[in-house]
Amino acid sequence: MDKPKVLTDQEKLDALLKKLEEYEAKVAFRLSHFRGVAHESALGELASSELKVLQDHVASLKAEIEALKAKLPQNSEGSR
Repeated sequence: MDKPKVLTDQEKLDALLKKLEEYEAKVAFRLSHFRGVAHESALGELASSELKVLQDHVASLKAEIEALKAKLPQNSEGSR
């Protein structure tokens, strides 16, 4: 049996930044096609809920990235 690979903090940060980029693109796409919730529209309610879940996921990724950046040495920040 293979042991699961343990990622370094920098590898975790890189993976989270990639995920963040993907989810921000999903949110932008959903927002560009979202026209609000029509009165008593189940489809509109579902679209609104999905959008809120995606936005919350982006917010949690950002928080996790900031926590990981604070943990890393300053010289390994890279792009920022």
